[in-house]
Amino acid sequence: MSWLIYALICAIFTSAAALVQKKTLIKQHAMEFSASLALINFILSIPLFFFIDFSNVTLQALGLIFVVSFFGSIAFLLIAKSIRHMEISAASPLLVLGPGISALLAFFILGERLTILQSVGILTLIIGSYILELKNHHDLFHPLRVVKQSKYVYFIFLALLIYGFCAVFDRMLLTKFAVEPLTYIAFVHVFIAFHFLVLMTFFHDGIKGIKFGIKNAGPWLFVIAILTISYRLAQMEAVKMAYVGLVLPVKRMSALFTTVIGGGIYHEHNLLRKVVSCMIMIVGVLMLVL
Repeated sequence: MSWLIYALICAIFTSAAALVQKKTLIKQHAMEFSASLALINFILSIPLFFFIDFSNVTLQALGLIFVVSFFGSIAFLLIAKSIRHMEISAASPLLVLGPGISALLAFFILGERLTILQSVGILTLIIGSYILELKNHHDLFHPLRVVKQSKYVYFIFLALLIYGFCAVFDRMLLTKFAVEPLTYIAFVHVFIAFHFLVLMTFFHDGIKGIKFGIKNAGPWLFVIAILTISYRLAQMEAVKMAYVGLVLPVKRMSALFTTVIGGGIYHEHNLLRKVVSCMIMIVGVLMLVL
């Protein structure tokens, strides 16, 4: 059960990172935040290269990491935009849908088995997310109108779909290509920093924006970077030992911590209903794990 320990560590660090991210994003543009964090992640990852066995690193594996890291960068940016503009107690539970998406993708792409209980778990996740969007004094179809009108909800769904594909290819890299988790993390942070530098150059204000982001929130970005590298390492170790469909549901249990703690810290609305919906979704997560 070593994978479960790594997955739980990943969940704790993921929740902590999300809470600090919300604090930083209140005063910072999502693109600047993401690019600045990517640069710090890259700098902190440099020592990892001294522990890599380069004889096991192939060009094919590096090419796949490069592609996966690009889509991962886009997904991270979409989540950052959503967290910045939504209440974290609303955005975080929606992220719990990720394991359901990943489990379905792993079933179709990797051939990983999906049991009847896991199928019910996915349905429970959908019910929980629907309850999350219910509002007082509104009819049962109100959540559908919210999803239709809120682009940030679309951003989260798109990011989860991208992350689902990324998780499947992560599993492939760690098993079929025999890439070590330490090697993966080192190179993925190099590539993510490169991708955000390109995105900042073409869609924002380039190096100037990155410098502003670091100057504006440097200490907090350093804390987030440490947490991000830690949960990514823990996730890779877990994925190496267990199915993607098992690891990601445990990781997404972080949503309950984030919803309760974040909702209290930032004095957000309808916290009780959000906690209940999150707990329903956690039940769905547990069904996926069993």
